[in-house]
Amino acid sequence: MKRLSGLVVFCALALAWEVLSRSGAVSRLYFPPVSTIAATFWELTVSGLLPGQALSTVSRAVAGLLIALAVMGPLGLAMGVSRRLSALLTPTVELLRPVPPPAVIPAAMLLLGIGTGMKLAVIVFACSFPILVGAVDGARGVEPGFRLTAAAYGLTRRDLLFGVILPAAGPSVAAGFRSAVPMALIVAVLSEMVGATSGIGQYILRMQRTFAIPEMYAGVAMLGLWGLLLNAGVERALGQLLRWHDGWKGVMK
Repeated sequence: MKRLSGLVVFCALALAWEVLSRSGAVSRLYFPPVSTIAATFWELTVSGLLPGQALSTVSRAVAGLLIALAVMGPLGLAMGVSRRLSALLTPTVELLRPVPPPAVIPAAMLLLGIGTGMKLAVIVFACSFPILVGAVDGARGVEPGFRLTAAAYGLTRRDLLFGVILPAAGPSVAAGFRSAVPMALIVAVLSEMVGATSGIGQYILRMQRTFAIPEMYAGVAMLGLWGLLLNAGVERALGQLLRWHDGWKGVMK
């Protein structure tokens, strides 16, 4: 029912745009009718142009996400477990965390050029801190009773990490990862607008500069569609991985 209500609101907004554009209440140059945008979207999708550009962007975003998870997930768990490591790294983390990812793009371009390496570096930077903070909070939030029980049974540090801390911190790490997903896509598009020869970001900017406005909006629509699919895929995957968590919460209560 909620999805149906959301679809009704979307259709109502699209209809209002169509009416305002065709009536001349807004400039058709800047706000072409939705029907024109939809036709352009269909043509560019069937031709494979838009899906190809979007796939290039999304693949970079996913790669940056996975790299950030592989590095910052274990590091965050280690910081959550080790006070010494946390004291050593926290000042650096707190210094870098407030820096907006777009502000890193010029430095990344200077060091890495405008190739894929630069884009990946910026995406990894943007995604690192939500994942790191989620992992640290998850590791620190493990119930003391679990640690005491593990110690009573003589679990090694490795068993404690993989058998107690990692499962308990899983939902917090997942929440940080979900927060990083839209950030990865946003930064991927921004980095392409600064310097790229492929990707939906450079396509949208190129269409805007050549006043191909329906094509520009079609690119935005394709980006939104891929973002929706990526977010839904991540939510579904995390839901499958954390199916056990509801039962675990029941045990805690």
